[in-house]
Amino acid sequence: MTTTTHTEPAAWIGCLSCYNNGTLRGKWITARQAADEADTAELITYAGQAEPATYPSGTTYARCVVCGGDEFDVFDTQNMGTIRPSVRSFYRDAEQLADLDDAGTLEQITALAGWLGSASLADLIDYNDDNYGGQWSSWQDFADNYADDFMTGDMPDHLAPYFDYEKYARDLAHSYYYDDATGHVWYSA
Repeated sequence: MTTTTHTEPAAWIGCLSCYNNGTLRGKWITARQAADEADTAELITYAGQAEPATYPSGTTYARCVVCGGDEFDVFDTQNMGTIRPSVRSFYRDAEQLADLDDAGTLEQITALAGWLGSASLADLIDYNDDNYGGQWSSWQDFADNYADDFMTGDMPDHLAPYFDYEKYARDLAHSYYYDDATGHVWYSA
């Protein structure tokens, strides 16, 4: 058995008909490979697993080169966190996934997906752009910095020691989400 580990986002795509007949056939396809195939191919062949065919109605489709089946699915993903795309959405969003990975922001998008659940990649990116508060070593560090920047900046020096940072952090937690695993923060209210 060979184990494949990708450092970029990837999906293992296989033929559902083969799977339903007891054979697990598929390939790991990186987001960059999917983006390239979607840009250059008239018909997506899932990295050569399918070939062009035509239904009696005249509609072109991708047919499995092994069994002739016409349905493919994502069976597994790597480096995409809880983002679980369909085949169609993986190919549609492949270039954005690869670009996020190149820019180093894929980790925060996957952490956001873990919090927000089943949102489209476009919605996750929009939410991140509008509400991202940075990456912090702890929730308390974020809250202390927030208080220093926005609350205590205009406070006279003799009153500053009376400011309760821990209580403020507890109250601020109602308006923000802090991902413990990655340290990313988003405004949530």
